[in-house]
Amino acid sequence: MNRVGPGLTLRAMGRFLPMHLWMQDSGKVMSVGPTLLKLLPDLPAGLDGQLVNSRAGRGPSPLNAIRDAVDLGRRLFLRAVEVPDIVLRGHGERVSDGSMLVNLGFGIGLHRAIRRAGLTDDDFCPSDLAMEFLFLQEANRGVLTVLSEFNEELARARKIALQQAKTDALTGLHNRRGLEINLAQALQPAGHRLEETSVPVALIHLDLDNFKLVNDLLGHLAGDALLRRVGTILQEQVRKTDTAARIGGDEFFLIMKGMTSHAALRDLSLRIIGSIESLTPHGLAGRRVSASAGIVLRLPGGTETLEDVLALTDKALYQAKAAGKGCAVIL
Repeated sequence: MNRVGPGLTLRAMGRFLPMHLWMQDSGKVMSVGPTLLKLLPDLPAGLDGQLVNSRAGRGPSPLNAIRDAVDLGRRLFLRAVEVPDIVLRGHGERVSDGSMLVNLGFGIGLHRAIRRAGLTDDDFCPSDLAMEFLFLQEANRGVLTVLSEFNEELARARKIALQQAKTDALTGLHNRRGLEINLAQALQPAGHRLEETSVPVALIHLDLDNFKLVNDLLGHLAGDALLRRVGTILQEQVRKTDTAARIGGDEFFLIMKGMTSHAALRDLSLRIIGSIESLTPHGLAGRRVSASAGIVLRLPGGTETLEDVLALTDKALYQAKAAGKGCAVIL
């Protein structure tokens, strides 16, 4: 078995000096450490095209740089041609037969070498400080993985919490907060000029008629069940781009984007009112649950504020109530 100096086999050298380069003075490569070989698999064929002297520009060749480092006791700095962002540094000594044994390391470029060559702790001597770096890198990777999972879980929890904050727990519709957010977005100008406001929006304010009788005569559980069924009707009647909300008690609100036809809005409102009337439970002494609707159109170029629009829908709803309930009024 080949030996370097007194009794040191190539196997032992590869184990204890995994970044070694053993070569004759002529430049013939005798042995390359397994870790260095991972980075430069063609190095056994010779230095040319594999290494350059990183400290001398176009000066001494890598072979002369190695000779100077060995004979003059200088530190050696070499750069891999294929991976120029990695500098190999080290020192060397003459062996008894006149050949040169150089031991190299990565220095601060260790992390780049690890990524580039896929190095692991098996590629370093157990006493090498690189082992500490690998341990820290693995620990850091573990911490980052846990932190990433925690952030993802936190983002999911935040999304759920925000959704719950905008949702009516009883009906699954938007609550008042959700309505105000969607309404503010629907009324927001699309440009800087008033005539560039967003698409037309129809707002429908619904209030159930005779709902109090359900709670008084049949109990709040029956009232809650009726409200849930009203919520289902509204979800079935609106489009995905629309908003249905329960804003408190037996009051509901719809935001219908792009709807301008009075006839279509009246038909929709009467259809909803008819569906709600069909939900009337037994035991109300001949009275029927119904709904009144106040409708307001917000057209492009409108300058009404959010408060103005809500006040108009309240006014339209009041007129529907005054007209005998179970009907719709458009302002």
